[in-house]
Amino acid sequence: SFMLLTKVTTAPPSNLGTSLWHIGWAGVDGESEFAWRTKEGIRVQTPLTPLRSNYYMYFWGPDQELIEVYTGSRNHRFEHVHLLASDLPATLRWFQTYLGQTPRMPLDSKLLDAPINLLRIDNVNLYLMERPPLGAPRPAWLPREVGDTFPLTDGTAIDHIAFSVVDIKRAFEQMRRLGVVIVRPIAKSRDFGLTSFFVRGPDGLLVEIVEELPVPEGVWGRGMTSERNRGKH
Repeated sequence: SFMLLTKVTTAPPSNLGTSLWHIGWAGVDGESEFAWRTKEGIRVQTPLTPLRSNYYMYFWGPDQELIEVYTGSRNHRFEHVHLLASDLPATLRWFQTYLGQTPRMPLDSKLLDAPINLLRIDNVNLYLMERPPLGAPRPAWLPREVGDTFPLTDGTAIDHIAFSVVDIKRAFEQMRRLGVVIVRPIAKSRDFGLTSFFVRGPDGLLVEIVEELPVPEGVWGRGMTSERNRGKH
């Protein structure tokens, strides 16, 4: 998993209110890690909170990104992306149909009385949680920024999520044939040198499909070593 950063001339709007709720890191010792982060001056969105035998906590990133730390995985790696869905079964079908991702939880799973499921992409968990239907009581966990519809994630502090494939032309033609909305056709990025295309996912989510060989043969294994890319990942 990689996080690619692009410098922009003006601060981007927060992605809160979009379907891309937050990103998450793993932790080990909830109490000491919360104490360390607060001592460092990192702004707290949700304080240390027990969840069965584990803990979670939320912090603000530099551009109002929401970042969770969750101790359930017992490591210090990038752990998850958490999406909101207006229709969870339809969102799961999208990821299964177009990206071959199979739900890892029973389809009737719930968290905080809301439908939830999980996709596992290599070492990253992709959690999907269903927003209550319009007119239903608003639960405490739902970000206040979430309205009746989800705006596009494009241009926000967390702009999109990406998946890598070996044969990008085949992936592109298959998605186009199946009617996926193509946001940007196959092109090579100026900033990172990656060949990719962008599609529109569920609830305004921008999804990038990148051509690359698996680790360790691909750029993910070699690292991005050009002067242009150094310091951006």
